[in-house]
Amino acid sequence: MEQTKKRSKFISVPLFKQTIKSSWLLWLVMTLGSALIFFVINVVVGSKNIFTNIDMTTVSQYVTDQKMSWIQILGLLEQMGFSLNRISTMASIDLNSILNELVYKIAGVLLPMVFVMITANSLIASQVTNGSMAYVLSTPTSRKTVIRTQFLFMLAALVAMYVVITGTALISESIAGAIRMKNNPGATNMLPLRTLLYCFASFSAMFALTGICFGASAFFNKSQYSIAVGGGVCILSFLGCILGLFGNKVFVSVGIGVASMRVFDFISLYTLIDTESINNFSKALAGQDAVISYNWIWEIGILFVIGIVFAYVGGRRFTKKDLPL
Repeated sequence: MEQTKKRSKFISVPLFKQTIKSSWLLWLVMTLGSALIFFVINVVVGSKNIFTNIDMTTVSQYVTDQKMSWIQILGLLEQMGFSLNRISTMASIDLNSILNELVYKIAGVLLPMVFVMITANSLIASQVTNGSMAYVLSTPTSRKTVIRTQFLFMLAALVAMYVVITGTALISESIAGAIRMKNNPGATNMLPLRTLLYCFASFSAMFALTGICFGASAFFNKSQYSIAVGGGVCILSFLGCILGLFGNKVFVSVGIGVASMRVFDFISLYTLIDTESINNFSKALAGQDAVISYNWIWEIGILFVIGIVFAYVGGRRFTKKDLPL
């Protein structure tokens, strides 16, 4: 009996169930929408070799066979704006990295981000604003119990969402890989570990935003302030990631980007989703030609620290502040 009482004090089961009832539809729509995005991109785009590196050996052989002069070719390319340095850079880059960034840092995080923004605000600040929190606290439920219950729900919902997303990503990439191998037996195999780490990195970024949005919801008494802070950080990170993408070395090397645009990466939490480091780490473990990188580990650690700190600060504030009940 004592064990049951302790568990009841840690979280409120009735409140947890009520939160599920009020949020399940939004969770379902955002989860299925995200899964659909991953499935379509991986199967439709991933099944085709749309991105290939420049094979300079083949180019050299073509020039020799055609009895062409490299001086003339380079002169023509210089006039077109393609310097020798730019060509060398283009020959060494992996254009698939752009697709990874588009999927795991932009397209794949949009709907989970919307879910986090709306749900985190509705769990605390919105209830304080509309007066329903007074009813919750009129029961034998302490403020600490409310905070723990609502944050546990946010964490469980986020984990469940990314379990579905990760499963969809793995299945769809397997389908795409099978199609690609059938059409081109020499195509590169997919790396399941890389997909798992991409999804985990995306989850860690969403955890950081969850901590910020939930902390803001618990910190402020008015819903509009919570949305302004939590939602503002989410939108700023999203826009910063999009703008920073135009400073990517791939875009810069082909002449459609500006290196100075990378400054926007410093205002985006999504920058800590290090797709390049994860890609190199996965390739190195698979025995492919890549320099192993561990940068993604500490970057993910930073994201988890951000989420925990902001959620804790907001929760402490909620347990101590005066509520307009």
